[in-house]
Amino acid sequence: MFKEELVPYAPSQNHLRQDIRFLSKILADVIREQEGEDLLLKIEEIRTLAQEIRENHNPLMVESQKKLIRSLSLDEAHHIARAFTIYFQLVNIAEEVQRIRRLRDYERSPEIFQEMSLKKLFKDLMEEDYTPKEILAFLSQCDIGPVLTAHPTEAKRRTVLDHLFSISGQLIQLNRRDLTIAEEDSLTKQIKETLEILWQTSEVRNRKVEVLDEVDQTLYYFERTIISLLANIHEKIHREFVRLGVDAQDDIDPFIHFGSWVGADRDGNPNVTPAITMTTAKKQRKLIVKFYLLSIEKFIRKFSQSTDYVQVSKKFLESLEQDKKALPQQAQELERYESTEIYRKKFSFIHHKLECVLSDKKGRYKNADEFINDLLIVQDSLKKNQGYTASDGDLRRLIVQAKAFRFFLARLDFRDHARKVHMAIEELLGPNGLDSQLLLNKIAATSTRKSSVTSPEAKDILAQFKTFRQLKELFDPDIVDVYILSMTQTPVDMLALLYLAKNEDLVHVAHKKVKKAVIGIVPLFETIGALQNSHEIMDALFAMPLYRSYLKARGDVQEIMLGYSDSSKDGGYLAANWHLYLAQQNLCDTAEKYGVKIKFFHGKGGTIDRGGGESHRAILGQPLSAVGGRIKLTEQGEVVSQKYATPMVAKRNMEQLITAVVWTNLVTNREVKKNSKLAGWERLLAELSQDSYVFYRKLVFETPGFLDFYNQATPISILKITKIGSRPAARSVTQSFDQLRAIPWVFSWVQSRYIISAWYGAGHALRKYMDENPEGLASLRQMYKQWPFFTSIIHNLQASLAKADLYIAQLYAGIVEDENLRDRIHEAIEREQQLAIESVLLISEQKELLDYHKVLKESIKVRNPYVDPLNYIQVRFLQEKNQLSHNSANDVKRAKIDEILLLTVNGIASGMKSTG
Repeated sequence: MFKEELVPYAPSQNHLRQDIRFLSKILADVIREQEGEDLLLKIEEIRTLAQEIRENHNPLMVESQKKLIRSLSLDEAHHIARAFTIYFQLVNIAEEVQRIRRLRDYERSPEIFQEMSLKKLFKDLMEEDYTPKEILAFLSQCDIGPVLTAHPTEAKRRTVLDHLFSISGQLIQLNRRDLTIAEEDSLTKQIKETLEILWQTSEVRNRKVEVLDEVDQTLYYFERTIISLLANIHEKIHREFVRLGVDAQDDIDPFIHFGSWVGADRDGNPNVTPAITMTTAKKQRKLIVKFYLLSIEKFIRKFSQSTDYVQVSKKFLESLEQDKKALPQQAQELERYESTEIYRKKFSFIHHKLECVLSDKKGRYKNADEFINDLLIVQDSLKKNQGYTASDGDLRRLIVQAKAFRFFLARLDFRDHARKVHMAIEELLGPNGLDSQLLLNKIAATSTRKSSVTSPEAKDILAQFKTFRQLKELFDPDIVDVYILSMTQTPVDMLALLYLAKNEDLVHVAHKKVKKAVIGIVPLFETIGALQNSHEIMDALFAMPLYRSYLKARGDVQEIMLGYSDSSKDGGYLAANWHLYLAQQNLCDTAEKYGVKIKFFHGKGGTIDRGGGESHRAILGQPLSAVGGRIKLTEQGEVVSQKYATPMVAKRNMEQLITAVVWTNLVTNREVKKNSKLAGWERLLAELSQDSYVFYRKLVFETPGFLDFYNQATPISILKITKIGSRPAARSVTQSFDQLRAIPWVFSWVQSRYIISAWYGAGHALRKYMDENPEGLASLRQMYKQWPFFTSIIHNLQASLAKADLYIAQLYAGIVEDENLRDRIHEAIEREQQLAIESVLLISEQKELLDYHKVLKESIKVRNPYVDPLNYIQVRFLQEKNQLSHNSANDVKRAKIDEILLLTVNGIASGMKSTG
């Protein structure tokens, strides 16, 4: 594929295959020009052999591939790794463009109702006998919060992303059917130019990513798609209501509220300081206010209506007079312009007040509400004076955006570890400070105690709460709202946070009751044990009159975060998912008993074993995950670029999320309550979960030498030197399993193709149940067909098992020094994989994995021959690095090997479309 000559772009019926072929040929042309024909032939030789091994696995061919990879010089290995890495990036672009093409086809066809679209949602709800007003009422109470995080799972540099987005845009343009020959040639040349530059651009960062780099990366997506996305979604909802005969344009305030952990999440990241958080808030404000300024500048040019032809409202005129009095210099300058073009004058005043927000000068808006009110005054005047269309276009979009993003863009969530909070409390209140009754007494007391602390951890915790308060005062009361406590284990953990919040005047108490609380205290339950005990912890808190008064001051809403990553690392995929499901059920039951409303925050990663996969299907499978329309969920790493890189795909993902939340609440919950089989299915899954948990823990926690196997048979050592995130790979330098973060844990298993964190233990549990119960298979098949939650589990298992590849994983096992340890663990994993594959195929009644998802199945099959060489290269250089003696003579070679290894990490991540 690499060695084919460049040919003109020519759209065909099989667009995706044609796009891949077109981009591959341009890449081949660039490689030939830059490195010569010999390198291109060597790349093709490696790829062809990888393809032959896949079609007819033969140990002799595997040895030939190893020999070929070993024969490469360092420079050749580097170039070849780059070629395969860029190839995958181009394939990902082609797949994205194909998705956009299909989405546009759907939207061009009024008679087609795409699954999980807003159009189909409204149609289906009407068929379920919901009226438009009932749908409107539910949407109005929804609170959906995607939260972008800085977890180090986006392996690509911002510079590389820019080049790739450029190629994507050019390829989309090439799909136009009205292009001239000259335009096609020009676009093809632009793609080749970008690829040439990309070939000469380092894929690997030469410096460690800093927190503010991650902030800028996150803001890039807000600027690229997210700010417009909110307006697009509300516009589409408005169109659907109009189609149903309901005028809803003024009735739904934005119910999607984007948040961010970037620059505010401290857990295990000492690089996030109060100064960094303040700078983050400033960067966010600057971006959104600049966006407003650009929009207002367009309005100044656009809204040229003259009072010679139309009237304006009395309220509008009063507002304009107030502006003239408050800003006399600007009023004088505006006298030079047409006096009758009165809307232009108003927008000019708005522009000046926004400029003063950025420069913090006199005349600025005191808050976003004043800005929104000005826009609403203009809109109202237009509506009342023959300007309905003008009021309903870009101006309405800006009002939606202003209400959603205000002057801070995204809410910043604070998060830190319970251990640090314990240290702060013990320094403030003494060694017995972590006592429920003592903390309740301290919180109820009218006085506030300001004590000094000495440890860096305790100082940091107190500084965080101070920063929390300052952000509200300096920026906007809503810029921060919650403090999340990692590894919450007891009610005392939550009371400790409440005490610290009271000390910083974020909670006000009178007569032993909380009267006002401007901070949300959020527990994070992230291990199997914590999930099991979560409802008991919250029951104890809800039963405390003081804590209940705190919730009343917060609108009777308790936000609870559930950790998908650590629970999966702790107990395996099947057990983690069951306990997450059960925790949601138990927590909702507990909350209902006390009249409390729950808002779940789902801490999901990009991969299936970290709660990733298709979020909308997960919500449909867990009907309480967005109870009452309230939900937050993390968008991490490579998921952010996959979901928010292009406007069309971003809109599609948001439609799927909204549809899942609405349908689950209005339809699925009703159906679940009627399902008499559900209780029996839940008992069965609880049994499967326990068997899976025990089996997983036996391998990971109880097998002697397993941590040594993991450290040697995965590229975890490379991940520790990557420069793809500001957060350390472990919470401490201690070499222990507990200290290892879930993200690098998953990342390293994906790279080595074992991916055990996403399936191990499930095969044993499913087979055991089928063997011990004559009707076991029939029961599991019924669950698969009729219970969306179990369907989702089996589908995710299939996807993970299809991506796992023990032929490649065995190459990594070969690095393990202890031959007995290597064989013992690899063979155990191999046996379990075979059991898992057989079990899920029996249950789903399929011949091969992913028969239900032909597109993904074909994608994995096509990608494997291109990922495999990167794995071979990675294994070779992991071995060579291990064998290098630690002396200065090897420094240059070691640095080159590290660069090659880091490049293979990027390439495999792109090829697998998955990091951590």
